[in-house]
Amino acid sequence: MRVLALLLVALSFSANAQVYKWTDENGVTHFGTQPPAGQQQEVKIRDTTSSSSDQPVESDIVRRARALEEKNRIESQSTAEQRYQERVSEIRQDYDERKDYICQGAEDRLKSAEERWEDQKLQGYTQSEKNRHEQRIRDARRHRDNMCR
Repeated sequence: MRVLALLLVALSFSANAQVYKWTDENGVTHFGTQPPAGQQQEVKIRDTTSSSSDQPVESDIVRRARALEEKNRIESQSTAEQRYQERVSEIRQDYDERKDYICQGAEDRLKSAEERWEDQKLQGYTQSEKNRHEQRIRDARRHRDNMCR
């Protein structure tokens, strides 16, 4: 832990050191922390951290491009929302127009029970047959009423 602290302190000193720039007799540019004998020029090192004041001002073209992108995004989103609502409407309409097979089956069973009772009446019946048919019809009506709400 102490070694890390010493290393950080040592690095902070070197970051604050001056940097010198010079050109030798062959035209080669050199940089260093020690000034050379003779020709020298100090170099300012920019801070690598940027603040909001360092940000360049946005040009008019960039602003217009961003506004156009935002407008296109909003239009695309509203178009997608409209297509979604249309599709939901189509599905609901299809669902409403579809037959309810459970309800239809219950109605068919009631109709069948009533027809069988009518056929039985034509052939003659006993009191127990009458009670049985009437009970079947009542059960079929109750079932239909529960299924066809």
